[in-house]
Amino acid sequence: MKVHFMGISGSGMSVVSEIARASGFQVSGCDLKTGGHDVSHLEGIDILAVTPAVFFQSAQHPELVEGQKKGMAMTWQEFMGKYLHRDKFVICIAGTHGKSTTTAMVGQVLQASGLDPTVELGASGHRIGKSKYFVSEADEYYENFLHYHPDIVILNNIELDHPEYFKTIDNLIAVYQKFVEQIKPGGTLIYNTDSPLIHKLNLPKNSIPYLAKEFPQNLNLKIPGEHNKTNAVGVITLAKLLKIPKSIYEKSLSEFSGIDRRLQELGTVKGITVIDDYANLPTAFAANINATINKYPNRQIWVVIEPHTFSRLRAVLPELAPALKNADHVIISKIFPSRETDPGDFTGANIAESVPNSLYIPEFEQIIEHLKSKTKKGDVVLVMGSGNSDKLAREILQKLFV
Repeated sequence: MKVHFMGISGSGMSVVSEIARASGFQVSGCDLKTGGHDVSHLEGIDILAVTPAVFFQSAQHPELVEGQKKGMAMTWQEFMGKYLHRDKFVICIAGTHGKSTTTAMVGQVLQASGLDPTVELGASGHRIGKSKYFVSEADEYYENFLHYHPDIVILNNIELDHPEYFKTIDNLIAVYQKFVEQIKPGGTLIYNTDSPLIHKLNLPKNSIPYLAKEFPQNLNLKIPGEHNKTNAVGVITLAKLLKIPKSIYEKSLSEFSGIDRRLQELGTVKGITVIDDYANLPTAFAANINATINKYPNRQIWVVIEPHTFSRLRAVLPELAPALKNADHVIISKIFPSRETDPGDFTGANIAESVPNSLYIPEFEQIIEHLKSKTKKGDVVLVMGSGNSDKLAREILQKLFV
């Protein structure tokens, strides 16, 4: 079959297109950045796989409209669920936090055990395997994961995210309920029983709970943070279910070095360390700050946050001050709008006002200049956000010491 990817340069799309090619599909693609979209791309095509962003930004584009008329248009998640997961033993990793890291951990453990999995890590990469095992990061946004029918689900946690879409916690819970009900007959839900909202679900009969405190005391992870220990316990629970020997899964987890943009240490120059992380919610901010403090004790921690979307930050505003309280210094940049339009009544200044001892410095260049004048040897700069903050972190590393 011939599949055309509309928005193929997107990180998630590029991963799935590579897996599709390896699975025997004839693959083509287009992107606004490289030539644009055109209805002529549909000639001879069986499936039009579309990034969800196109539905938000270019819903009336002739290529998409024509694909819908022909009944060939679907999101890449629907394509993966219908075609790439077909005849596979599917393991999905879901939850508000830790999906990418946990998916990568699972992939590494299964690979170490000789199970040769295919792994889809969303925006973070992939692995092509030749066995029946297919590990997928399952994203709740836009109800994308409802296209999957897994054999096993690891559910890390549930918190309200994407408030512009879900609106309420009840709506979010309802979508997760549908997802766990799509586990195949005889399949298993592995869930973090420490996460309160998970207990609002009607859990399937085959459910295995795990607790953060079950983390083996003799296991040393390379990646910092109590949250990563919890992620590892979920993976250990899966490994036991799959009858992977303890010696293999513990060795694999001890060697796991993390993935890009998850407490990623970019470098240390003149005694100042710069770290980049994808976090965009208070729980993740707090976990990362505490992990950084534990790894770099007795050092000043500068936290720089690029807020991601107006609706998300407005919804979690009361939670930010307690989440950021352990940082020594906090800088808030202007808000990254993503798909949203500026409402005109909420800015990064409102966020800074809600967080004691924080500064609102809207532009990246201004932030760099401030850090140049204020940081000193031994300090740690932790940059968090899921917009352009990774570029900011790298610019800080390049320019802070010039």
